Amino acid sequence: MSGTARPSHVPAPVSLPPLPPSEYDGDDVALMYRDAIKGKRRLTSSVLSMEFVVFWLAIIVAIVQSHVQVAAALTVGGVLAVGCLAVAGMIKRPWAYNVGTVLQVIAILCGFVVTAMFVVGIIFAVLWVVALRMGDAALRRAQQFEAYVGVGPTK
Repeated sequence: MSGTARPSHVPAPVSLPPLPPSEYDGDDVALMYRDAIKGKRRLTSSVLSMEFVVFWLAIIVAIVQSHVQVAAALTVGGVLAVGCLAVAGMIKRPWAYNVGTVLQVIAILCGFVVTAMFVVGIIFAVLWVVALRMGDAALRRAQQFEAYVGVGPTK
């Protein structure tokens, strides 16, 4: 073992797949892409599903602590909660990621009515960004694998 450590600014070497490129085919590349896409969908829909609970519970806080009228709290909170579930269910569509991002901004803005939503909204916005970035990283890894194999995915 050498006495010199790798400097922190030098990236770790990228690990290659265990087999040479000739051992893989388009089915393996397609599997990588499928798993990357499914992973991104799972992560983002999980964040939105958890946020459904937060919006639903924020209705009670808005009524009790912020003295919002029951009808208004139920309407706004209910629409946002159901919106989270609806977008989570439609996450296969490309526009759903944009709507999910808008929901994160709305969650933070709800802090003007329920102060705790500033913190909770920021936490969920961070989770949303992490889910998007992890999904995109998996897609980049699939693209790297495709370049390594030299064959496009089979449908």
